Amino acid sequence: MSLGIVFLSEVFGTAMLTLLGCGVVANVALKGTKGNSGGFLMVTWGWGIAVFAGVFVAAKSGAHLNPAVTLGLLVNGKGEYAPDVKVDVASTLTYFGGELLGAFLGAVVCWAAYKQHFDAEPVEANKLATFSTGPAIRSTPGTSSPRSSARLSWCSSS
Repeated sequence: MSLGIVFLSEVFGTAMLTLLGCGVVANVALKGTKGNSGGFLMVTWGWGIAVFAGVFVAAKSGAHLNPAVTLGLLVNGKGEYAPDVKVDVASTLTYFGGELLGAFLGAVVCWAAYKQHFDAEPVEANKLATFSTGPAIRSTPGTSSPRSSARLSWCSSS
């Protein structure tokens, strides 16, 4: 299989995964969407379908969809990433490039599809939640509980 097909397969598969996965989070988190406050079950099902769709689209290349998968196969000493795709520097960089470009394109299309909702959303954390995760309750030095602050003081004085 040519590296061009591997590259395009990974771009389209990773873009599909990112678009659908981030899209379902945007639909649940952003104000004024039809799925607003749909809950975690809607997000988990949406991400599950996103993974399925990404793998289906990128099946020809082995559907790595994530540089961690490619790196894991490289470190594990596999001979091939997919049928007829030997593990070497060129194929590794092709997978990495396709996955990174696909993730970027999927995120941009998601942002464009929900642009008006992003603009109307008053809570910055809801915008951020579409593309990243964070704790529901922040615990940072100086603003956390007395017990964790005491531990931090004890650790820093040791």
